[in-house]
Amino acid sequence: MLPGRFHLPSIAIAAVACLALWAPRVTADTGAQEQLATLIASLGDDDYHRREAAAAELKALGPTAIDALLAAAETNGDLEIALRARWLVETIPFETPHDPPEVVKLLARFKRRGFDDRVQAMHRLLRVDDDAGIEPLARVTRLDPSTAGSRVAAALVAREWRPDDPAWPALRGKIEAGLGPSTRPAARFLAALVAFTGPGGGADRDTALAAAGAALDDLRRPAADDAQEPGDDAGDDERVVVGRTLQIFERCHVRMLLAAGRREQALAAATTLLEEALALDDTDRQAAECIDALAWAVDIGLPETVEAVLAVPDLAAGRPLVAHAIALAEQARGRTAAATERFTAASAALALDSFLERLQAAVMLAKWGRIEWAERSYDALLADTNLPVSEVALAATMAAELLHDLGRDDEAARCLRGIFGADEQAAGRRDRGLQLEQFGRDPRGVRSRMHYFESCAFAARGDAASRRGAIEQALAVYPKDVDALIGLYTLPDNTAEQRADAARRIKAALAQLEEDIQAVPDDTTAYNEYAWLVANTEGDVEKATRYSKLSLVKSFDNASFLDTLAHCHAAAGRPAAAIRTQRLARRQEPHNRTIERNLARFEKLAAP
Repeated sequence: MLPGRFHLPSIAIAAVACLALWAPRVTADTGAQEQLATLIASLGDDDYHRREAAAAELKALGPTAIDALLAAAETNGDLEIALRARWLVETIPFETPHDPPEVVKLLARFKRRGFDDRVQAMHRLLRVDDDAGIEPLARVTRLDPSTAGSRVAAALVAREWRPDDPAWPALRGKIEAGLGPSTRPAARFLAALVAFTGPGGGADRDTALAAAGAALDDLRRPAADDAQEPGDDAGDDERVVVGRTLQIFERCHVRMLLAAGRREQALAAATTLLEEALALDDTDRQAAECIDALAWAVDIGLPETVEAVLAVPDLAAGRPLVAHAIALAEQARGRTAAATERFTAASAALALDSFLERLQAAVMLAKWGRIEWAERSYDALLADTNLPVSEVALAATMAAELLHDLGRDDEAARCLRGIFGADEQAAGRRDRGLQLEQFGRDPRGVRSRMHYFESCAFAARGDAASRRGAIEQALAVYPKDVDALIGLYTLPDNTAEQRADAARRIKAALAQLEEDIQAVPDDTTAYNEYAWLVANTEGDVEKATRYSKLSLVKSFDNASFLDTLAHCHAAAGRPAAAIRTQRLARRQEPHNRTIERNLARFEKLAAP
């Protein structure tokens, strides 16, 4: 290699002025494209001065240069041209003068961060208030020096789309502005999605759908810079994330086919995805991916994909959780008898397996909306005399939460009381509370939750005195029980003195939660509880909102945490943001009735 070919200072200086790149979409003519190709080829010239002159001219071309440079960085076979193009790209800042402060902070030094930190920043951009991070996230799709980063940013935006989502039309213009004229595969897929969901129809949608399919073909191919990807030497996690982005694009394309009325094509594509999961060598991963793909297909109205699983009978025979997913699909196809038979056989098989797998089945069935099956699964666990008392106690706490969500608070309270027993000295009963700690459950919190459910049941019956008594019992056991504190604060028969006492207790609980946060800053629970308590009572709502967002940074798009953030928005007088956030929570848990009730309440508050 000739001396001086990697002398870069003047290249970096030449690119500093690229802040001006943020201009409207520019379509280069053939002459301009040829000029760009010539200049980029000159970045690898043996002559130093020609290299420097090419860099200066690329800088002067402004907006039309960036996408060609990115393409060269990713695909050019000459390593030196690819590296020089990448170095030029990396000098271009992501932020623009019109970005809000939160976005500017997230984008500062973005390219210097490791892959995991960049992904976390992208997660935060996705949830900036008023969707102000959507354009910058599309911009990351266009500008991130790595193929992996571009794909992750695009996948996060693509997963926001659902047919008939009222928030999507407002995002389309932001996405288009951020993408610019980028020709990267991930950007092309997003641009096709924007065009597909636009006001045009017929031929326009067909063209967009074809463009999405072509981009998807390119996304399926390994990227040229995969081996150079920052952080790839850190291991498999990054490759798993990139693999998940392909799944998001694939599933988005299936939804597009359905929206276009091409059900047979959508069914074929969804079946192919399921068959790919069935072809995995790792049997545990094969089963997990199969369950996920089948549940997703049922959710979007394609339960017939189950035929691909039925063609591999040994999988379901040895994996009861897969059999549960098959039962879900059969039920969605209207084959009730076959579904019930499949569920019953799967439950019997699970009884021979581990407690955690049986509990997982109950939780999974409830999330799928198969409440009757979930209850039967919980009942079998609670009635199993062969299980250790600690496992029965954990199952009881999970079953009680389901019953509470269903509004059956008397049953929920009885379920938890069964942990401790009516008589505290009953043999073996008192040990269950202590053994809850094996699963990270504070027995005081569980006992307090029992009294809180009792207060809800009394409220439903209109028994104000007993309701207050149950709440006081809950707080006597566990003064930090945020739901009990909210219940005390919102009692309709509070006197001024009682309301002031509730406010005092809330203030003390918030101080304790603040101490917990400072002691263990990575624990999401305290952030969420602080935000939930303030949003439903009183306190610093903006601080609560910040804490809620921090919990979501650590647990991305957790339905419960999104529900909390929606309440923070409502408490701050931002009803539109509350509704938008609550709809996101419903996406994660579409059968959660508490989330649905809260959404209905926010929509009612926002109505004229």
